Amino acid sequence: MSSPATPVVETVEGTGDDTVDPDVVTTTADPPDVFGGYTVHADEPTIRIDDRLLGTNIPAWLGPDLIEQDWFREALSSSGVTSVRMPGGSWSSVYGWSSCELGVDGCIWDGAIRPSDYGRLLVDTGLDGMWTVSVNETAQSAAALVAFFNGAVGDDREIGVDRNGVDWGTVDTWAALRAQRGLAEPIGIGAWEIGNEVWGGRPDTGGSSCASFGWEEVWTCNGTEYVTGDAEHDGFVDIRAAMIAIDPTIDVGIVGVPDPSAWSDWGSQVIAAAAGGYDFYIIHEYAFGETPAADAAARRSRELWPGVVELTRRSLPGDVPIALTEFNLVSFEAGDTGAAMTQVMNAIFLTESIGDLASLGVEMANHWNFANGVTESGTDYGLVDQATGDRYPTFAAMAAWGRAGRELVEVTHGSEIGASRLHATRRDDGSYALIVVHASDEEQSVDIAFDGGGAVAAANAVANVADSGEATAFDQVVPEIAVSEDHLTVTLGPWSITEIEVEIDD
Repeated sequence: MSSPATPVVETVEGTGDDTVDPDVVTTTADPPDVFGGYTVHADEPTIRIDDRLLGTNIPAWLGPDLIEQDWFREALSSSGVTSVRMPGGSWSSVYGWSSCELGVDGCIWDGAIRPSDYGRLLVDTGLDGMWTVSVNETAQSAAALVAFFNGAVGDDREIGVDRNGVDWGTVDTWAALRAQRGLAEPIGIGAWEIGNEVWGGRPDTGGSSCASFGWEEVWTCNGTEYVTGDAEHDGFVDIRAAMIAIDPTIDVGIVGVPDPSAWSDWGSQVIAAAAGGYDFYIIHEYAFGETPAADAAARRSRELWPGVVELTRRSLPGDVPIALTEFNLVSFEAGDTGAAMTQVMNAIFLTESIGDLASLGVEMANHWNFANGVTESGTDYGLVDQATGDRYPTFAAMAAWGRAGRELVEVTHGSEIGASRLHATRRDDGSYALIVVHASDEEQSVDIAFDGGGAVAAANAVANVADSGEATAFDQVVPEIAVSEDHLTVTLGPWSITEIEVEIDD
């Protein structure tokens, strides 16, 4: 595996003189004429970035040995990721959690990551978890899984007998099993999904109304049935109720789609049948169906997410949180014959996506995925190569947001910014963390002014740069940066992600 690069940081001191009284500053819509670059409106209201926006997926096919390796843990901890979705995409539908944990028939694969393996990963890294419950499971099976992760040893509440005649015992039955695996205290998984892309059910499992090219092994692809269940299957309502009975503090999400009329009116059916009885609304979205051109990938975020979020919110009641629990540059791996997901263009897309999703008020997002494995087409969805430990360019994108602040600050874009784009954040200590992407083969100097926040005192900068959007690795450099009391000027390298830390004197 490759060793992580150590950032080399250069500090440039400004004058520190405060010549602007922040109490009398009037923020204008346009940047000062002298710049034509970016203006960070330091005294305007900010948007709080939800930590859950920096999520990833760790699929069970990676196996327990891999996720216990030191390099994997170190990479995960330094990636900027804050939450982990488990057990992974379509595998969630047929995973068989209790069989995997007990080592009996019914587990999707003998070498799959078990729930207790995931539990140790979360405890050791301090990351939050999200679990996707199979819609094919019974309500009592789902409740027992909540007991396994969140229940207390000694809790004798009955879970009950399911519709198939299986007695799932008590909360203690599963909490005690967790403790036997070396996890004495509850893990405390707070976010849960019921089903994965149920709208994409296969006709041979979900019925003739499913799309002929469906891929999910689920019992229905009808939105109303998914919510209410039928004579032979528990639906979302009953599964959620059983789960919340074990731990009323959890949030349970319902499977949706951005366009409620898509997939045979799936979203409209789900929203109507559930009648608000869910805690967040799940969507999945991928930017392209095949390898895009680098410049198209670089601008895709700003073209894609505003429409997706607006369309999704339009059909939802109240302020239901949106959870984008899968997204990446290309949907089907067979379409990415150019391996764009392993290239710098995807790092630009991911950097932009996190900033745009935050600005649109999306609360939860899970990039697909942290490690995947190279596919038959030669691409890889992951942030890291699971075989070598090498870090793809997208790793740098996620890590940059991990180091950023949690307040998104308003930015005005001027007319001389070229192919760059700035996302400005403020940390709890009052300093600013700026992320600037630049999608061009040429260098670009840009000016960044701070309006209403005081004088620029100092700035530290580091950049990941590449020769092209098709490059498969970044070089880390220290960009040229100059600071005056009211603005800074930075030279952006070609195809780059530049991080700038700025201190402001009040």
